[in-house]
Amino acid sequence: MNKHPLRLLLALAMALPLAGCISLIKEPDPIAVYALRPQLPDNATLPAVNWSLTIIRPNAVAFLDSNRIAVRPEPNVLQVYKGANWSESLPDLVQANLVQLLENSGRIKSVSRQNSGVPAEVAMLVDIRQFESVYAPGAKIPDAVIQMHVKVLEYPSNRVIAAQTFSASVPSASKDIPDVVLAFERGLNSISNDIVAFTLANGRSKAK
Repeated sequence: MNKHPLRLLLALAMALPLAGCISLIKEPDPIAVYALRPQLPDNATLPAVNWSLTIIRPNAVAFLDSNRIAVRPEPNVLQVYKGANWSESLPDLVQANLVQLLENSGRIKSVSRQNSGVPAEVAMLVDIRQFESVYAPGAKIPDAVIQMHVKVLEYPSNRVIAAQTFSASVPSASKDIPDVVLAFERGLNSISNDIVAFTLANGRSKAK
């Protein structure tokens, strides 16, 4: 026989509310992580160069300097998709894409990220101005809109050799996030390939 019935009842009374609280805890919603695959077209038309390039981490406004996928449902409204992230922060993703494309081209002496310790004669600086899923007024399906301004610099003096703005607007097949991501991938590959050609063509003025 229990000699402390009151103590037992108090313990049960405290345990029951706690059990109820535990059962009400909601599991976090799963997050899908998306990577963008670089795709280099036929590089036969690209010039071969004998200088080395370093790619500076791209600049972006604070809202885009993250791993969230931006969507603009209205002209003056900027949001992010729920439950979906890029595989890394957007500037790092763009930088990795460009490094891989240039390395895979086989048309340049070497490519590196800035501060990697690899010597370079030319640098690339990218400003990410837009990287958003944009709904035009009245549209039910968005476009992947990308705009980047690129400077090719003499390194390490940072004298500007050439500069150009690159843009792409790719319709998504639907409003579903996987289709939006595919539109971003096509847009980024289109712009990145143009940037590769622009950099190889203009950076040659630095080679001696």
